[in-house]
Amino acid sequence: MTIKEIAQLSGVSISTVSKIMNHKDEHISPETRDKVLSIAKEYNYSPYAFARNTSISKSFLLGVLLRSEPNYGKLLDGILSAAEEAGYHVIVCISNENEQIELKHITALCNAKIDGIIWEPVSPNSLRFQKYFSEIGTCITWLNAFHSDSHKIDYQALLYKASECLIQNKHQHFALLTDSSSPFYDEIITGYKAALFEQEFPFNQNSLLPQDASDWMFHIKSQQLTGILCTDCQLAYYLKKKLTQHLYEIPYDLSLITLVDDAAPPIVSAEFSSIIIPFYDFGMHLCKTLIEQCEQHSTVFSPFIADYKLENTITLDIPASKRLPQIIVVGSINTDISLNIPHLPNPNETIVTSRHSISPGGKGTNQAVGVAKLNHKVTLLGNVGNDLDVGLIYSCLEEHGIDSSGIHRDRSVNTGKAYIQIQDDGESIITLLTGANATLTAQTLRNNRHFFENCAYCLLQTEIAIEAVEEAVLIAKENNVKTILKPAAVSSLSENILKHTDILIPNQSEMALLCNRPASIDTAELSHQADIMLQKGVGAVVITLGEFGCFLKTASMEQRFPAAADFIPMDSTGGSDAFISAFASYLLYGYDLCTAIKIATFAAGFCISRQGVVPALIDQTSLEKYINNVSPDLLK
Repeated sequence: MTIKEIAQLSGVSISTVSKIMNHKDEHISPETRDKVLSIAKEYNYSPYAFARNTSISKSFLLGVLLRSEPNYGKLLDGILSAAEEAGYHVIVCISNENEQIELKHITALCNAKIDGIIWEPVSPNSLRFQKYFSEIGTCITWLNAFHSDSHKIDYQALLYKASECLIQNKHQHFALLTDSSSPFYDEIITGYKAALFEQEFPFNQNSLLPQDASDWMFHIKSQQLTGILCTDCQLAYYLKKKLTQHLYEIPYDLSLITLVDDAAPPIVSAEFSSIIIPFYDFGMHLCKTLIEQCEQHSTVFSPFIADYKLENTITLDIPASKRLPQIIVVGSINTDISLNIPHLPNPNETIVTSRHSISPGGKGTNQAVGVAKLNHKVTLLGNVGNDLDVGLIYSCLEEHGIDSSGIHRDRSVNTGKAYIQIQDDGESIITLLTGANATLTAQTLRNNRHFFENCAYCLLQTEIAIEAVEEAVLIAKENNVKTILKPAAVSSLSENILKHTDILIPNQSEMALLCNRPASIDTAELSHQADIMLQKGVGAVVITLGEFGCFLKTASMEQRFPAAADFIPMDSTGGSDAFISAFASYLLYGYDLCTAIKIATFAAGFCISRQGVVPALIDQTSLEKYINNVSPDLLK
């Protein structure tokens, strides 16, 4: 700082400053004198302070001037460690993003006769202050400066490594989550674009998660993202909380990689698949580079190069669509209102009961829960309405680990309801209030077609709009997914639906209605009705017959199966859903048609011997333990 600059800051002449500094100020007002002295003190002015005698021995003092409070992990620790190792002491100053404060620190450091400085300028305009260091021969190592000779963390290399980890794990749709207020935002975005370009991945605005957290989930779902890169562990924690609230399972449903600075507690890098930003090593590099300049060993710019690596794979997996096949269920989602009565009412008869229950239901919900209890990953597609019943349904799906991200909420209607009357021997009648189930459209399914990827079976029922059923069988065929259809509450099915149905599973009444034939349990009649469906393109027909078992017919064989013994019926409502979910599950486990049917009859027997549907669906351990006791060869 020169006398001329003090005069400019004080708004007085150079001679006035000279007189005050040399105690010849008897004719200068006290106010002016105080102002000049205050500014001189504030900017560390000392006459001849910058006339450094180069013959004087080194001070072995280094300066560190940072733009703001350090958010660089262990950067300072690395600087101090390298300085101590080389016999130097360090003065650290913070500019607080203010050029005037920065200038005051520069003058103080110059007065301290530092040998060199690690300087992170506040702005490009700050570079004009470089002259003060040049005047006294102070060496400079630049940090995050605004020119090419500046040292900085290589975010391109960091994000290249992070995106490479996702790409190697077969992710094709991922995005970056970063904070636009970060001082490194521009460098991060530039580095991310370059990293994607090097790996031949396109960059567009969909490659970034929105800044508004309320838009994250919409973006993740609409862009079908399978992976997220976070540049900050706090963002990663917040995103993980959001994902959990929306029933996402990490990393099964979405992989997450975050950058973590080296000052973060070890628990952070243990909780996420993380890449450590090595600020300590970076600080060591900065200080060693500066000392080499000060001791005139080297003036060649040497960038910081690190070996970035993924610490673990705890939140990293291949996308769900690339894993083992799973089951998708497209069907009705209801609230079941069940009434237990002595007998089903006759016309004009009123029956009083005090026994009732309210639970999640609908064939879609029931079959999804049945599959989940038999240890398969399952996704449910369907519609719910704008009522309080939705909370009960989502809680049920969350409890059983069912992917509900394909469920659409129609705010113009209520959720569907099933009014179930169950007499004492377990027989029941059901009245459906379709609600939101009727508004599930073909377009909604088409928009969610990505859920069919890597599925082996699609379970369908006709308690939803027929156009949605038809679209579902078409999407299933496009993705080589086998369809299993339960034709409930319909008297006919289009040829397009039938020819794309791999396995049709009606009960005897539903089958008779579809064939315009009398209901029967006679094997010959059942065979005739099955032939009608096979001729229309259905791959196989399984007709469930309640206490009389079931009947299977394909193009090459037919067989009748008895019902499972030793189950006393209490509520037959969910028998077919239990049968279908077990049948599909054990087909996916690799069992043939006949064996899967035999296993499914046991699952149905368990269900009808208990009250309700969802609570009565059997889990895999209990089912297989029972089968091993009564039919030990069945599961081999």
